[in-house]
Amino acid sequence: MNLFLYYLAFAIGTLAGSSFLYTVVIFCQSFSLNKGFSGLVFFFLFLPFPLLFLGTGYLLDRFSKKWVLFLFQGLHFLAAFFLFLFHDWVLAHPYSLFAIAFLNGIGMTTVLPGRMAILRDIAPHNRLVLHTISGNLLLILFFGINPLLIGFFREHAGFSTIFLWLALTHAVSMLLILLVRVSEAVSSSERPKFDLRDVVHFFFSDTVSRQVLYVTILSMIALGPIQVLLPLYVKEILHLGELERGSVLFTLGLGLFFGGVLSLILHKSERKGLILLSMCLLASLFFWGFFPWEIPWVTSFFLFLFGITGGVLSSLLPSILQKRAEDRLRGRVLSLYMVCFQFTPAVSGFLSALLGEALGIHGAFWAFGGFLVSASLISFFLYSELRRT
Repeated sequence: MNLFLYYLAFAIGTLAGSSFLYTVVIFCQSFSLNKGFSGLVFFFLFLPFPLLFLGTGYLLDRFSKKWVLFLFQGLHFLAAFFLFLFHDWVLAHPYSLFAIAFLNGIGMTTVLPGRMAILRDIAPHNRLVLHTISGNLLLILFFGINPLLIGFFREHAGFSTIFLWLALTHAVSMLLILLVRVSEAVSSSERPKFDLRDVVHFFFSDTVSRQVLYVTILSMIALGPIQVLLPLYVKEILHLGELERGSVLFTLGLGLFFGGVLSLILHKSERKGLILLSMCLLASLFFWGFFPWEIPWVTSFFLFLFGITGGVLSSLLPSILQKRAEDRLRGRVLSLYMVCFQFTPAVSGFLSALLGEALGIHGAFWAFGGFLVSASLISFFLYSELRRT
């Protein structure tokens, strides 16, 4: 029952969180401003990660994970409720979205690593990897569903109504997490210090974990243009409406789900590192298939294939770190992983918006695709320690 409540809170909160990100991006693109505006707001959504990750990781290692998670998810509720309550004012002052995005980003720095850290305290140790992958499966499932869901809502409701629904969904998730029983007693002698050196030392001394971070950064670069430029590509070049746009982007989520299910089979493999590097290379090749054809079903097909590789990557990457990190460091290690996982798409999304302005949407996709294929090939042959893992 305890795990059921945890997963229910995780699922509802993840749906609200990922839907908020997609809604904010398309909300920004409804303004009569340049294309770079949505990319800049997207950047502000994730800017708190490199600024606050050490502090939030420390909070998870030092205080009650459940209450830390509850308080930081409350920032998600406030951001969505503010956009509902002051919707008309935001329309007149669009640059206020930078502050709202930053507030939501502060919550994101702790919410997902907090959920993963709690999982360590409530899941049987011998099934921790399986539960970590299951949690990531929920994450990628709802990340994929939200374009279709928000597209459906946009056909029948305005943005303010959607933001109210997101705020209420966060509130339900917060109430559920309070019902989860978490055993997290730590003696005072074991309390961690607010110190980055232990985490840095861990990654410098563990080559495999360090290379896992590198692969995380590389694999997340593609999500920036996918979240910022791809909705524009589907709307302006494929000329699809809101629901049709959501349907095309939904295939990414469908692929992510199948990739997550596949990772449940692959997690027992003795060659997880080889699987990760192979999937990273395949993902970069599939990325190139999104845009040249200007045919909706072809874009959907390559999004589906990309999603499968992304589902495997996003499930196996944190499960390796969960196993290799010590208990006293796990919150901070996962927070650093989340910086790479979340902030990398923010930077690449902002850059993709700038490249989209300078080179056009096709030019930006070609530039990112060329970099991803080259870097993936180099990594495959260079990261021999991870490849043998």
